[in-house]
Amino acid sequence: MADVCVIGLGYVGLPTACLLANTGLDVLGVDSDATRVEALAAGETHLGEAGLDVLVSAAFKSGNLRAAVNPEPSDVYIICVPTPVTPEKSVDLSSVEDAARSVAELVKPRDLVVLESTSPVGTTRNRVGRILSGSGMEPGRDFALCYCPERVLPGNTVAELVSNDRVIGGLTPKCAERAAELYGRFCTGRIVLSDDITAEMCKLFENASRDVNIALANTFSRLAEAAGGDVWRAIELANLHPRVKILSPGPGVGGHCIPVDPWFLIEAHPEAAGLLREARAVNEGQPVLMLDRMMAEGLAPGGAGGKLAVLGVAYKANIDDPRESPAFGLAREAAARGFDLALHDPLVRPGHYDGFDVGRDLGGCLAGAAAAAVMVDHESYRALGPDDFRAMSGTLISDARNCLDHGALRAAGFAVLVLGVGLPETGNRAPGQ
Repeated sequence: MADVCVIGLGYVGLPTACLLANTGLDVLGVDSDATRVEALAAGETHLGEAGLDVLVSAAFKSGNLRAAVNPEPSDVYIICVPTPVTPEKSVDLSSVEDAARSVAELVKPRDLVVLESTSPVGTTRNRVGRILSGSGMEPGRDFALCYCPERVLPGNTVAELVSNDRVIGGLTPKCAERAAELYGRFCTGRIVLSDDITAEMCKLFENASRDVNIALANTFSRLAEAAGGDVWRAIELANLHPRVKILSPGPGVGGHCIPVDPWFLIEAHPEAAGLLREARAVNEGQPVLMLDRMMAEGLAPGGAGGKLAVLGVAYKANIDDPRESPAFGLAREAAARGFDLALHDPLVRPGHYDGFDVGRDLGGCLAGAAAAAVMVDHESYRALGPDDFRAMSGTLISDARNCLDHGALRAAGFAVLVLGVGLPETGNRAPGQ
């Protein structure tokens, strides 16, 4: 019997299982993907997180971590499975419910069950708790049930799982105290106890606030373009105010949290979530506006000039995670308008994502392209210059991150569109670059 069973070996579940195993606990990591389980058993990880390879290797070599496709009897169960939204923007809790049903068959008195998956308010007690009560025991009385959301930055997950503050929401105060003992084995940040409803709201509020703030920056970029100004310079100056901190605009919002979590609140309380819905509309509309602006400059589908090169499908710089990337929003809209597409990313593993092939051959991606759209400011993209773009048949470059040397590109004959800049001759780089 394992001390801890972690269900879901993704970006959060896998490092959490490793951290617990490396404290001396006997941990079983469970994932429904048999290929992933076999790869982990062979010492291979599927995630490009800093420090994760070393952490996984140490956990398996210690003998404290095993991987399997089915859970086994344990003292603690941690659920870290995906909670996506459907194309209709409804939350899909099927993985959470499947995990809860598997735990209900094994849970015994005095066990601890923790939900980490980001979920709508009330999921812990009303969905997971209800399923677990099918065991014949009552959550909060016979065993502990808690909600403990992850709050990490992809690309730095391992470090932040250890150092970030954690909020633990228990069905009862004693439930929260029980979970605090577990997370205290590896968490050096503060551990703050609360109830499950408040903890669920906390997680959703965090990401919804980020979405709204990014939407504000993107609204400013639209206003700057319309007025013929430079949003980057304006934001730099506005942020000199001691109580102002405007974020940077961009081509939209990606990742597994920020573009997803606001829908949990919007779906549950549409009458009270108008601002959140507006923020989603702004951020989801950014790729379409980028394409509109390129087409206004003469880009057109069809024939030899109908190829668009999309550079960067990771949802942010210097990581390998393409989930919910705005690049795919641009690609879908361009494909619907009749463009040929080529997608490139130096970090994302080559393959088929969201209906599009992604490769690492930059020259092949740019060859014959009428235009290029830079969606992510990877370090390697920031170093791109005129020679890198000469394989294009056209000269139009759209820079959604204000990361290229626009002066050098224009001097070489390229037409550069910069997100949030209405006058093409304004500046060469973002402030401080």
